[in-house]
Amino acid sequence: MLILVKNYDFNSESMTPTPYLIQKNKIIMKRILLTIAILSYGSIALSQAPRNPEVENEVNEQLWKPFKKSWEQRDAKIFNDLHTDDVLRVSKWSGIRIGNEYKDRIIESYKKPDDRERSIDFWFEHRFYSGNTGYEIGYLKIVTKEESKEARYSYSRFHVVLKKVDGKWKIAQDWDTNNINGVEVTEADFAKNMALDLSY
Repeated sequence: MLILVKNYDFNSESMTPTPYLIQKNKIIMKRILLTIAILSYGSIALSQAPRNPEVENEVNEQLWKPFKKSWEQRDAKIFNDLHTDDVLRVSKWSGIRIGNEYKDRIIESYKKPDDRERSIDFWFEHRFYSGNTGYEIGYLKIVTKEESKEARYSYSRFHVVLKKVDGKWKIAQDWDTNNINGVEVTEADFAKNMALDLSY
C-alpha cells in the first residue's frame, strides 16, 4: 500500500522512496544542474577579461605593424618571419597548410608579377594573453586597386593564436572567413570599430 506524505510517495512498510519518487527526484536534479550550468556559462560569456595595453602595444609593434607593411609590400621574407615554424593556416579557400607548406606558398605567390596596389587594415574584438601565448579575434578590410579600375573591397573575420618565440610575438595559428553562419561579413561589420593605427 502506498501513502502520501507531504506530496511524496513512500512505501508504507519500509518508508523508503518508491521508484516513482526516485525517478522524479532525478529529473528535478537534472533540471537544477542544467540551470546552474546555463547560469555559469552565461556569467563566463558575459564577463570580459581585463585588457592588457602593455602587451597589446608590444604585439602591435612586434607583429602587426610589420605584418601590415610586409603584406602590402609583398615582402615574403619578413612576412614569413612573423609566423612560427609550425604555423597552422586555415581558410575556406585553401584549406589547411602547415609550416613550410604555407610559407613556400607565400614565397611563390609574392614572386608573381603583380602591379596592383593593396592595403590591409583591421581592428580587434577580443585580445587575450597568458604568458607567452595570445589569442585575438578581429575584423579585417582588404582594398586592391588596379590601374584604370575601381578599387575592390573585401572583409573578413579572423582568429589568431600567438606565441612569443625568442622574445618576439609570432602567429602560430591563423583562420579567417568572409561569412559567419552563412551571413556575409561586410563593410558594416568593419565599421563597428576604428581600424588599428599601424602606420609605417
